[in-house]
Amino acid sequence: MQFVGDFIVDPRVCDRLVELHRACDRKGLVKRGNLGKADAAIVDLAKKDSFDLTASAIPEALQDEYGLPAYFAELQRCLALYTDQHPMLKVVGTYRMTESPAIQHYRPGGGFKLAHFERTGLANTTRMLVWMTYLNDVTDGGGTRFVYQDHTFEARKGRTLIWPSDFTHTHVGVVSSTQHKYIITGWFNFV
Repeated sequence: MQFVGDFIVDPRVCDRLVELHRACDRKGLVKRGNLGKADAAIVDLAKKDSFDLTASAIPEALQDEYGLPAYFAELQRCLALYTDQHPMLKVVGTYRMTESPAIQHYRPGGGFKLAHFERTGLANTTRMLVWMTYLNDVTDGGGTRFVYQDHTFEARKGRTLIWPSDFTHTHVGVVSSTQHKYIITGWFNFV
């Protein structure tokens, strides 16, 4: 699909990230997912019903133990493939991960139910690209629907999507009423 890169990361890395989310949940580090940024962030379960673990909340020892650096290496490989597909991205200003990514867990019936895009105002103007990896298979919904492209990507373990952050790539989660869904997601920001 136009401008949405579709790549695969090692499924064993995905399994470890699900284990990391569960381990941090037992330690009380997982929070209800919110909408917005900083002082304007709110929890609205009708729009986003998730349990989020930001990477910045994870102790470094746990990051290493559960392979978060291995995931980031896989993500960099995917980004290199994406920029090979879109070489203009090699000649723009420097961009990298500056906001803390999150591992998100959606229980059955949960999801990001609000159609949205990732660069919506001054607070997030530096977002260049969005990325997301499905950490488990979901066979009853669970994918991501891109509104204007009228295309839905199925949730398959290891599938990693990279796309532009603007309104042209408005998207919404496809809710599964029967299965759990885990993803890791974040942005590459101009610096």
